[in-house]
Formats: sequence, structure tokens, C-alpha cells
Amino acid sequence: MTNNGRKSANIKDVAALAGVSVATISRYLNGELDRMSKKTAENVRNAIEKLNYVPNSVARQMKTRSSKMIAVIVSNVDDYFSTELFKGISSILESSGYIGVLFDADSDDDREQRLLKTIGSQLFDGVIMQPANNPQTITEALRRSMPIVTVDREIDDSPWPQVVINNYEVARSVSHHFVQEGYSRVVVLTSEIKKARTRQERYRGITAEFKHVDVLEISEVVHNHQTTYQQLLHLIQKNDKKTVIFSLKERWFLEFVPQLVFDRVIDNKRVTATGFADTDYARRLEPRLKLISQNPYFMGASSAEVMLNQLQDKSQKAKRIVIRAKFE
Repeated sequence: MTNNGRKSANIKDVAALAGVSVATISRYLNGELDRMSKKTAENVRNAIEKLNYVPNSVARQMKTRSSKMIAVIVSNVDDYFSTELFKGISSILESSGYIGVLFDADSDDDREQRLLKTIGSQLFDGVIMQPANNPQTITEALRRSMPIVTVDREIDDSPWPQVVINNYEVARSVSHHFVQEGYSRVVVLTSEIKKARTRQERYRGITAEFKHVDVLEISEVVHNHQTTYQQLLHLIQKNDKKTVIFSLKERWFLEFVPQLVFDRVIDNKRVTATGFADTDYARRLEPRLKLISQNPYFMGASSAEVMLNQLQDKSQKAKRIVIRAKFE
């Protein structure tokens, strides 16, 4: 019933007013305008507007088993990488009539599992995610089969397509560059390394070139900025070796490197900094610093294209797409 007590219009009412069949109204609502004349489409549109008809989208989803919605689970919306990733995903999905629905795992494995259970109980057509859990845990949490694409976080022997960057290669190449420049020591600024394959690969690339490596792991849940900064200073100043501060995550680069620049700790002679960063702000902070760009927007767009291909061909074999990061 409507607010004024009158019964809401249904699809049969629309069909009667437009002078067409219910099947024609259904085709119009599904965007199949090529299966009717322009005049018929106009009559249907006018009838819908006159009756103020609202389609029962839930019923249509149950019938077609398609919601045109893709769940997108990002690691942490506080990270610029995750927000740009989602923008790239959305741009491609929307161009094909799909909507990306954002879920924030908040860097919490258990929360990711809870989100997956929620997604599995709804009519989402697929999932694109930065996975924290392993394939078995993800599958068990979803509790139903659906197309999945993983992005950023690499999984060994993944059963699903994945879009990643060349983490090990670029971290090793950048480390080699600084060794050639005379830097013999590195301080790695990172979230907990063992919790993400991405960080593990980057750390492995660094240790392949540097013999003297110190690591400062920072909690993504809670940490005291000043205490962490003092720990970082202690690591930098504990000897006179030429030192590179290597941030494995842009969030930590933006939180601590500006203060190091302001305090004149970074002089690009004895101490310099680098890391994975994609924002313009990070590059304007100290123009002499060379940073690693991943292009998360493009990574997101690529993962969305893979998802659309899966939706069109459910038998598509899993594959690994590697996007090369740039050091500039």
C-alpha cells in the first residue's frame, strides 16, 4: 500500500496501461530495448512514470540469480592504495552495468571471514578482494560457489585469477640501486610482515641485496606515533652507515617520513628514504626521493575486467596477471 492508502501499481497494471504484454514490460526493465520499437518503449516508460511503478528488484534477482552487484573487500580503507583500488574496480564494473559494493576488512583476518559469510548469504554475483586468509578459509566462509578474483595479495597455487605486482623483483631492483649508490644498511618500515605475502616478497627482495637490515613493524590496529618515531630514530642513528629507510606501505611513509624530513634526519647523503607510494603528496614531500609506484587504480580496473570475463565464462581457468611497478 502507498502512504495515501491506495494500492501500489504492479507489473500487470503497467502492461495494461501501456497496451503491451507483461513479457514486454519485463524486457524493458531488463534493458532489452532492441526487442521492441521506440514507440513501445516510450509507451512503457510513460506508463511506469504515470503509475509511479517501482520494480521488485529482489524478486527479479531471485528469478535470474543475478544482482549485478560485486562485493569488493579491501584490506583497509585508511590506505590510499585500497581506495584507489576500489575506484578502478568501480569504473570498469559500472561501464558494464554492475555495481561494486565496498567492504572494509580493517586489516583483521576474523573480520574478513565475517564479511565473507555475509556476502555468501546475499545475492552478490562475485567477489574481488585483497585476501588476508587462505583459499580454504575463504571458501568455507562464503559457503557457496561464486566467481572470485584476488588482487594485490599473492596466493600460491591460487584456485582463482589474481592480479598482483612484481613485489620481489621491484624490491630487489630498488635495493640494488641503493647499494650501488653506497648505502650499506636499510631500515624496513612495515606492518607485520608475516601477515601478508605482499610484504614477505618485498622483504625477501630487500634482504637479497642488503646484508644489514633492521625492521620496525607497526601495528595497524593501534600504535603511539611518537613512541614509534623514537624507535625509528634509534634504528637510524645506532651507527654511521649510509642508511635507507624502506617503507613497505605508503601509510607508514606518509606518517613518519615527513617528520624525518622536517627534523633534517633525511639528508639524501647519509640517510635517505624510499618505498611504495602512489599519492602526489608523497612525491611532493621531498622531490629528490625516488619512490615505487604500483598504480592501484589500474590494478583495480584489471581485476574488474577479469571478474567480468569470469561472469561471461564460468569455466575460465585461474591465471596470474602481473603488473610491473615503477621506480621513479
